[in-house]
Amino acid sequence: MAVIGIDLGTTNSLAAVYRNGEAVLIPNALSEPLTPSVVNVDEEGMIWTGAPARERQLLHPEDSASSFKRFMGTGRSFSLRDKNFTPQELSALILKRLKEEAEQYLGEPVEEAVISVPAYFNDNQRKATKDAGILAGLKVERLINEPSAAALAVCQIQNVEEASYLVFDFGGGTLDVSVVDCFENVVEIAAVSGDNHLGGNDFDLKIAESFCEKHGFVFREMDALKQVALLKAAEKAKCELTQNSAALYKAELDGEEYGMFLTNQELVSVGKDIFERIFEVVKRALKDSHRTIDDIDEVILAGGSSKMPVVALYLEEILEKKPVVVGSPDYIVALGAGYYAGIKERNEEIKDVLLTDICPFTLGTDIINPRDRSRPLMSPIIERNSVLPTSKCGYFMNAYDGQKNVKLGIYQGESYYCDENIKLGEINMEILPRPRGQVHLEVRFTYDINGILEVEVYDRLKEERVVTVLTGGSGRLSEEELKERLAEMKKLKTQPIGGERVRLVMARGERLFKELTGSEREIAAMGLKRLNEALSTQNDQLINHVRKEISDLFDNLEAGS
Repeated sequence: MAVIGIDLGTTNSLAAVYRNGEAVLIPNALSEPLTPSVVNVDEEGMIWTGAPARERQLLHPEDSASSFKRFMGTGRSFSLRDKNFTPQELSALILKRLKEEAEQYLGEPVEEAVISVPAYFNDNQRKATKDAGILAGLKVERLINEPSAAALAVCQIQNVEEASYLVFDFGGGTLDVSVVDCFENVVEIAAVSGDNHLGGNDFDLKIAESFCEKHGFVFREMDALKQVALLKAAEKAKCELTQNSAALYKAELDGEEYGMFLTNQELVSVGKDIFERIFEVVKRALKDSHRTIDDIDEVILAGGSSKMPVVALYLEEILEKKPVVVGSPDYIVALGAGYYAGIKERNEEIKDVLLTDICPFTLGTDIINPRDRSRPLMSPIIERNSVLPTSKCGYFMNAYDGQKNVKLGIYQGESYYCDENIKLGEINMEILPRPRGQVHLEVRFTYDINGILEVEVYDRLKEERVVTVLTGGSGRLSEEELKERLAEMKKLKTQPIGGERVRLVMARGERLFKELTGSEREIAAMGLKRLNEALSTQNDQLINHVRKEISDLFDNLEAGS
């Protein structure tokens, strides 16, 4: 059975497999590598995913969800047609689709996947991603950091023996920057830094807000339908700027059409605070790796948003080194996950490659704050950027005379105060009542390559040991909840493989009918009628012929609109 690699993205997702000495992208049912990470529920309760769901989102934003990756590992819930979905469940629907399409492409079952995650994903977010894999019917033993995957792909594609990279992975919703060393079949991560709420989508929002301000509107006060349309137009203008020096951003609001010319220079001004956040992430990655840019051989661009010329130029300006593109920024992470899938399969051609990883956040426990007992302090045990697997100890004493119990909170984060970090769990342990400082506890944190944290507390006085593996946390499903959600997922009606092209054209036509007026609207209606008539014949050859014809018709309508 095949192991596949999956890049579960904020905007788009894709899968790859290792075959014949290289990682190969797996096409979806539309023969495209990229599947939009969008879920829609229609009037009949049918679940739509991918490109058809993205089209339907423009008409039915209230019944659609996107960018849910940003909320992995949180208690956030999405309500679509009176059905509530967690980010894990929405991600599972995308993963399930990729799994089914991979099985059709490969002609064999797929039961295991390596899934890439932002390097700066915390413990809750990583475990939530594994939950999504389980709900999709996949075994997920290994998560791979996105920049690590990109570096692995670059090393394999370039066939380099020794190099140091700064991987700038800028996707639709997240930014990861890693310093990576490649040597003697080893890909070693020296440091990671990131921002899980910064991506190309933020540029779309800034452009839309600027457009509204220019024409006397307030973006955040508009209804969901207008906001989705404005963001789509903003994304289109942003993409045009990757090829042209200027782009026309136009949209219809309250029956009137408005326009705005946008240049890359203006985009720099609009996104000023985005670039400031990018600078902080890059600076921190270099500082934590104890490197300067002179120690870096190449700056590698990964993630679809890194294709923006303003981003590449900004990096060149602050680093004084021109970034390079190896393969396609859209695909490089998925290819890296595909290469690692080959390692997991113990493929003879790649099994000797060793990929090391690091702990992206500091892990520690709480200690008493002598100035304010209501705000315990963070005592680090495993520092961020420690190479995995790792095992380290901290040493603690009883805090007051006659203390009979110790409640040890386990935290993840960089803040001085524990309440500003993420609580992963706690351990309660009875101790002998002794004078302050006479009970000695040895606390060992063991963090493995898969991000599983084991905490062991040893009481030297009683010679007793308490060991726990932390698998809980905010947004994490219990084993019982997972079983319940899995049963519920199986009951959902999801679009079958096949017919995606027709569904996509139909959804597109419905959108155009709503957007257009006059004779153009009549043409869209005629196209939809023609397509429905073809579908009623159940003649596959005729349906395919009419689909192509109507798709071209809609292309012309959009080009003229």
